[in-house]
Amino acid sequence: MDENTEMNENNTNSSGDEIQSNPIDNDAKAVNIGSGVRVDGRIEGAETSDISGALTGTLKSSNININKKGAFSGDMSGQEITISGSVDGEINSENYLIVNNSANIKGVIEYSSLQVSYGARIQGTLRHRGTVQSYSPVSTDEVKEDQISENQEVDQ
Repeated sequence: MDENTEMNENNTNSSGDEIQSNPIDNDAKAVNIGSGVRVDGRIEGAETSDISGALTGTLKSSNININKKGAFSGDMSGQEITISGSVDGEINSENYLIVNNSANIKGVIEYSSLQVSYGARIQGTLRHRGTVQSYSPVSTDEVKEDQISENQEVDQ
């Protein structure tokens, strides 16, 4: 660089009156909505979505994190979802959903695995996705009959 060109903290080259910005490469497919920022719309295809501001609309991302100050209104779907803030709408979690104690959720929640911390507020409908294992207790009479029939076969 010559003496008229210098780099500042915002990653821009300044040469006299000319300002050029170097684009930031985002191969990680990450979405960050900062505190105090409000976004209305649709986000699809993100690997990671970190929401500390307000998002209204549709969010489809592999990993979703709604922080304590974050607010979401609409439909969200993802594999791994962690909620610490406010959500009003539909949540569809393919793998797991973690609801922290500061969370306030109103709406329909569909999940495969659910962890809710004491103090979290949930108002709405919970639906488990996938199969539910049911276990029936084995009575002691059935166990005795099985043992007797095994003993009789051995004696013969």
